[in-house]
Amino acid sequence: MHNVMRFLFVVLLLVAGAWLSATDKLTTTNGDVLVGTFDKLEAGHVHFTSPDTGTVKIAVEKVARLELDGEREVSLRTAEDIKQQQKGKLVTRDGKLVFVSSAGELSIDNLGAVKGVNETLPDERPLWEASLLGTFSMTEGNTDTYSLGYRFDIKRHGKRNFQTLFGRGSYFEDTNLLEDQVRERRHDFGYLYRYIFDFRLTIEVTEDLSFNEFAGYRWRSITGVGPGYQIIKEDRMWWNVAAHAIYVYEDLIFGGEDRGYFGARARTEFDWVGLNETLHINFKSEVLFDFDIIENVVVNSALLAEYKFGGYFSAGLLVEHSFDNVPTPGFFRNDFRFTFTIGISWSGRWV
Repeated sequence: MHNVMRFLFVVLLLVAGAWLSATDKLTTTNGDVLVGTFDKLEAGHVHFTSPDTGTVKIAVEKVARLELDGEREVSLRTAEDIKQQQKGKLVTRDGKLVFVSSAGELSIDNLGAVKGVNETLPDERPLWEASLLGTFSMTEGNTDTYSLGYRFDIKRHGKRNFQTLFGRGSYFEDTNLLEDQVRERRHDFGYLYRYIFDFRLTIEVTEDLSFNEFAGYRWRSITGVGPGYQIIKEDRMWWNVAAHAIYVYEDLIFGGEDRGYFGARARTEFDWVGLNETLHINFKSEVLFDFDIIENVVVNSALLAEYKFGGYFSAGLLVEHSFDNVPTPGFFRNDFRFTFTIGISWSGRWV
């Protein structure tokens, strides 16, 4: 029994010794030698782990030589598309790396000719975002009062498309009015679909529906379609500009005839999430042109700054400005609104 235990112990020592001695070697252009494990080649850098330095990233042009201790199963890429990775084995022969796959053998004289080895594929599942905000606001312009409201946004970011469904609502009283002190009961809903072509060119289709009797209509529909361009397109920051041809239809009240007309709209939107995803900034602005009444120009702008805490909660400030060159009788051209928001939000990748 003791002999068996001794034999097993010796075998374990031999295996452990062989494992410990099985190491890769990296030599830099400066003559430095690292002994450890080659992990991957990604974004122009070799990731190498050694007991002395831990995991380090070394630029490909700084690597003079890489020797593997044995055959290695890898995914290798020489094409520009990161998804075009080939499965095979990487081995060192006569001091040079050789990639062996079903297509044959590829001698790698220079690591700079390889785009990646064992790269992490990007997660291309759509990014979903959902938020619900309750609002408290004060206004300066057409009214001088307080209001309560809500807003929700559901967004889907895909590689080739972007979609958003949103809703806004508010209610407030104006004590300056002699009769009906309720100044606003307003609800706005909308949908936007954006298809993203190569070179960040886009085409957009939008539908906005508003209910606001105090603006002189029971409901208003704005349907738009037109091209755009994404100046910035990153996971946590994007900036889009667009120009739309629109058709507006208004179900008027107070004895007015329903009105439908064509027009144009120019719009821009910037969205950024930073500071470890605790700060969210969103700015959007649009200019509406009325082809029926040329002098009728409307500008709507909104700036939202939110601080996210507790993983799902947010608090912020929403500043809105509206300019109407031909306002409804009794209203001013400029209207400012300052809204304090508190709400919940969620984001994640999903099918």
